[in-house]
Amino acid sequence: MLPSLFISHGSPMLALTPGPAHDFLRRLGRELTPTAIVVVSAHWASRQLLVSTSERPETIHDFGGFPRELFECQY
Repeated sequence: MLPSLFISHGSPMLALTPGPAHDFLRRLGRELTPTAIVVVSAHWASRQLLVSTSERPETIHDFGGFPRELFECQY
């Protein structure tokens, strides 16, 4: 098994709000070169288990009520 790191996303505002968690995730993003990323989400509705793959997935903004800048974030 490859080395793994499990990260909970926390509040979407982590992308915009400076602080220890924000700073840690930005630093981690500069230091890691992942060969694969697995995302498990409860924000998906289907009658069956679904698995999808993509080399360049589109950003899905599945939330509301946040500042416009958050909806402009791409990953």
